[in-house]
Amino acid sequence: MTDYRVTFLQKQQAALVPHEFEGTPAAGEIVGENVISLISTGSERGGFTQQFPPESYPMETGSSSIGRVLAVGQGVEGFQPGDLFYHNGHHTRYAKLKAEDAIPVPAGAKPEQVIFGRYAAVSMTSIYRMKAKPVDNVIVTGQGMVGLMCAATLQAFGFNVYAVDPSPERQSASRQAGLTHVGDSLEALGAEKQGFGALLECSGNENALHAAIPYLRKGAEAFQIGVPWKKTSDWDAHTLLYELFYAYISIHGGWEWSLPLKNDDFHVHTSFGHIRTAMELIAAGKITVPEVMYELRDPAQCNKVYTEITVPRMSPTSMILDWRTFREENV
Repeated sequence: MTDYRVTFLQKQQAALVPHEFEGTPAAGEIVGENVISLISTGSERGGFTQQFPPESYPMETGSSSIGRVLAVGQGVEGFQPGDLFYHNGHHTRYAKLKAEDAIPVPAGAKPEQVIFGRYAAVSMTSIYRMKAKPVDNVIVTGQGMVGLMCAATLQAFGFNVYAVDPSPERQSASRQAGLTHVGDSLEALGAEKQGFGALLECSGNENALHAAIPYLRKGAEAFQIGVPWKKTSDWDAHTLLYELFYAYISIHGGWEWSLPLKNDDFHVHTSFGHIRTAMELIAAGKITVPEVMYELRDPAQCNKVYTEITVPRMSPTSMILDWRTFREENV
């Protein structure tokens, strides 16, 4: 069998590289053929455009895929040929992994929708830890892939969510996802000052956090979930510290991997558990993934796709490599 893997050959050059693939699973393993794989726009754009040391190349990439089981190894339970599964593997045609590293996709679910459970789980680490409870008012700033899924998850959990993004295109996507309070600012939404129990900042823009502080009640929390890739303002750390201190607000890092990857007797809330939960909510229609959020692309066009995402865009927020359309002759 010949596998094909999305690989960065050098800065701003991606290609599908062929590899021999052994399709026989060992005990406890499953072998699958990927159906789709979702590009992590921020991280992979950074990897594509950053100059790494020459010895770092070739560099395989990707972190969210859904495959279809082709074969299972001895002792594997819960999977059989034909089943769909989620895994954290790279953008590849084939995948071989331990069955314990795969999450079953809910029956009847659309792969291009439930794969966003991976990005709902990004904010669930913070949601699990915050003191605000349903039906509290909460703010989500930034309505890209992570922010929209954060807002939709909070709403599914019973929170009263105010979703903020300056982009009309992203506001439209949020409304199509069923969010009730969507606008370009909290002021435009008529939000009450000191009326919110938490801020989940998903844009990575410090101005969004700064603008939300007056709307947080005493004892509220702010979670910085979006990666602050670059400086976007001239205000200083003293301003932030002063305002947080006298507003009696706590700020937390929103790093998703601060929870264990898998469940055990003492950890119910885990990354894999959150992904599974989010996929089930999407499959049940409790979280809506609007089609305007994503675009399906042929993996053979991977260099073109990565080149396109180097240019900031408001819509669609996500690119999905569709391995169902893959043909070797197109490589």
